[in-house]
Amino acid sequence: MLLVDDHQIFGELLGEALTATGMEVVGICGTLADALDAVAETRPDIVVLDHNLPAGSGAGGVAAVKRHAPGTRVLMLTAAEQRSVLQEAMDAGCDGFVTKRHSVADVIAAVEAVLRGETPISSDVAGGLIGRRTPSVGGDLTRREAAVLQLIGAGLSNHDIAAELRISVNTVRNHVQRVLTKLDAHSKLEAIAIAARHGLLRADR
Repeated sequence: MLLVDDHQIFGELLGEALTATGMEVVGICGTLADALDAVAETRPDIVVLDHNLPAGSGAGGVAAVKRHAPGTRVLMLTAAEQRSVLQEAMDAGCDGFVTKRHSVADVIAAVEAVLRGETPISSDVAGGLIGRRTPSVGGDLTRREAAVLQLIGAGLSNHDIAAELRISVNTVRNHVQRVLTKLDAHSKLEAIAIAARHGLLRADR
């Protein structure tokens, strides 16, 4: 795992907390340029990336990491809570989004979720994705698939969705795959981004 944050003390403290859980932190970088060099050298499983970095930030940073190491997952950790920041990060292929108002335990949980292949998103910014609906997109989703999409948008994992809907995790995976196919998305976060653009996410969660 590689941590990228221009606040050295924050990066070091987060690194210590993650190491204490048994995760391996291969480096802590303060700039995007240094991070890209480290990504090329170490090929980490995940990069925890701050949004505001000297000479490069936001969606551009996510896209750059993905270009250098397509198999590396990116979790954005940021103080920015604007809808535009989240939308751009998701469009760039970000695998998770968590704000710095959350506790270290929440950040660790988000890292673990991304490593499991899930797509955590902070509930405090998920509501900003609500918009007007474009009927032509998502119109072929079944009622259950639409329900699964809402829960994905709320940041729930497959296991949490299974518990919420009282169905098996395998059934959830099947529904998720059909949602991705119908929205022409390659990941959960891309599906959320598409759903947000076309007003498919409700404000009642």
